[in-house]
Amino acid sequence: MRIQGSAIFGGIGPFGPGLFCLRPPAFRRRKGQTTVEYLLMLAVVASMSVIMVILFHKKLLGGIFTLAGMIIGAGTPK
Repeated sequence: MRIQGSAIFGGIGPFGPGLFCLRPPAFRRRKGQTTVEYLLMLAVVASMSVIMVILFHKKLLGGIFTLAGMIIGAGTPK
């Protein structure tokens, strides 16, 4: 198997031109790949947020009302 020198040393990598940039075909980026990865991460973060709100809604509401009570009660004289 013969590998061309330009395939190894001629590509532009993250650290500049001329560094080792040989990738197997499975790891090459295709058009739209970054968009799909971004949307998948967004879906994971959104679903985890929804799950956390569902699981801890009573604690969240209690914290919000406690904070509001501290803010409202801070202006009253003792």
